Amino acid sequence: RSSVDGKSICCGVRAMLANASNSLEVAHVASSQSLETVAVELSNGKVAELRPVVAADAPLFVDGLSRLSESSRFARFGMGIDHLSAQELRYLTDVDQKRHVAFGALIEGDAAGVGRYVVLPNTECAEVAVTVIDKHQRQGLGRALFMALVAVARHDGLETFCFAVTPSNEAVKRILSSAAEANEASGLVEGNIQLSDFTQGEYDDDVVALVERHRAAKP
Repeated sequence: RSSVDGKSICCGVRAMLANASNSLEVAHVASSQSLETVAVELSNGKVAELRPVVAADAPLFVDGLSRLSESSRFARFGMGIDHLSAQELRYLTDVDQKRHVAFGALIEGDAAGVGRYVVLPNTECAEVAVTVIDKHQRQGLGRALFMALVAVARHDGLETFCFAVTPSNEAVKRILSSAAEANEASGLVEGNIQLSDFTQGEYDDDVVALVERHRAAKP
């Protein structure tokens, strides 16, 4: 079973961003309204549209960050980040959907959440992170994004998610608690999740089919 890397999901994302090429720039964005989605009904009756993140989603990330509370920003990034550089936006949105898989969620056309995993070098463990805009928390969206990632990872032959979150990140801890072996180290809650511990979800087949179509269409 893969061990958790010393970096965290909250803090590890900073390392990921720092490793992105300095030459990256955000491309001119186009409308992404017509992209295919998987519709998931939430506990409050609203419908979230889940789909793979694309480079044209950069404005949605800017908008989403502006609507995250300070506490949610700290829980996700390990600091009260209030903006994303062009380089960071490119890293977070222009992903290969293979070693770096990211799914976004829209509710009534607005950014509502994002989940991603990055397969760690020389391992078969993927570091996972989920973020949900405050107004959409506790409605099942975080779990829906997480299960979409589980579906894609298992389809690709991955067996383990690893995670490290701040102790204050209760939303993610709730998602992970049923299948994680966690311990607090260096001020973070860390652990591994065996993907085989999760039963197949209602939307798994649709999610996998969608990401495969996305991969086939990607240049």
